[in-house]
Amino acid sequence: MKQSSLGTRVFLRLRVENRGTGWALRVIAGPAKRTGGIDLVGSSAKLSRLPVLGLALLVGLLAAVPVALAAEGESEITRPEYISKVEPICGASTKSNSSILKGVKEQVKQGKLVPAGKRFIRASGVLDHSTGQIAKVPQPAADEAKLTKWIGYLEHEGEYLERIGKSLKSGDKYKAQKLAVKLNKNNNQANNTVISFGFKECRIDSSRFI
Repeated sequence: MKQSSLGTRVFLRLRVENRGTGWALRVIAGPAKRTGGIDLVGSSAKLSRLPVLGLALLVGLLAAVPVALAAEGESEITRPEYISKVEPICGASTKSNSSILKGVKEQVKQGKLVPAGKRFIRASGVLDHSTGQIAKVPQPAADEAKLTKWIGYLEHEGEYLERIGKSLKSGDKYKAQKLAVKLNKNNNQANNTVISFGFKECRIDSSRFI
């Protein structure tokens, strides 16, 4: 920007504009009408004599305006919206694990522990993936503590499935059964934590497999 000559009054117009792809801060120098922006009137001295620190501070404050405007435009997610986002994730996970664990009880009863164990480990991987997806879904502010606790139970469920699988693969059926009891307790706690949400797909029913 060229400096103005002595005796010339200079105007700086700082304008926040929405250019379609996002918000931008535009600086316009020179004589201008005081519309659509903020005019900073310089003294009759050169532009270079303007308080640089004050100008930088003002530019910084104005640069924050687009962020504030964007925040005002965003509405907090509601509980029904949250439910509508996580139920399909749970549904896909349940469908996959229903296929993986179908008939696994009979395998264990027949002593086919190694193949049964492998299936439990596969199921734990599916659950871990879906739990990671659920954890990324924005949560209603009022439910954050409750949902964080619930997701913790889902993580434990995946851990128990993996440990049961490893126990079966090593031939330790008794240890697997003890872990199954802990798994069922964990899953009941998970369901009770979010009972007010009225989940269908996200309600855990591990008794179908263990």
